[in-house]
Amino acid sequence: MSADFRIFPDIMQEVIDAVVADPNWNSVIGPYLEGVVGTFPCFEYGTYLELLQTCIRKDNNQEAKYPLVWLVWEPSENQQKWIEPYMYTLTAKVFICDKTNIDSTTSQRYTDTMKLFLYPIMLALIEALGNHPCIELNDEFKYPANDHPFWLNNPDGAYDTLSAIEISLQNMLIYKN
Repeated sequence: MSADFRIFPDIMQEVIDAVVADPNWNSVIGPYLEGVVGTFPCFEYGTYLELLQTCIRKDNNQEAKYPLVWLVWEPSENQQKWIEPYMYTLTAKVFICDKTNIDSTTSQRYTDTMKLFLYPIMLALIEALGNHPCIELNDEFKYPANDHPFWLNNPDGAYDTLSAIEISLQNMLIYKN
């Protein structure tokens, strides 16, 4: 395997960096992020259990870690189907989450968190995926998403109070270099 081979989490980091670094609001990505100026997503990857551990409130680091784009990276979620020695298809699960007020209603969470931050980040992410040189989003690409306005809400307060979008990035064609 060549030294410049990058696993998909490396490519995803480049995609998030493109979303964060794009200061040109007239660019392809810019219109999606116009409402979230100054709010840039953090990117991490790991298992779903690691995501839950990251969202535990005890670290008092809510400002630095949200909004968070988390690539669920475990064998059950990310099976690579190699087509050629240089390309494979992949379906990946991604969570985009941000903190919200524990007392907010569903409609308030949609207005204040989902519409204002999470949807623009999701759309910019999809656009940036399509613009990455190692990713091809062909006619078979789909990205069903589930809204979770009360994701990880629990009465004991063990987790950060979050809203999230869960996205399944299906049938991406990935070139290894």
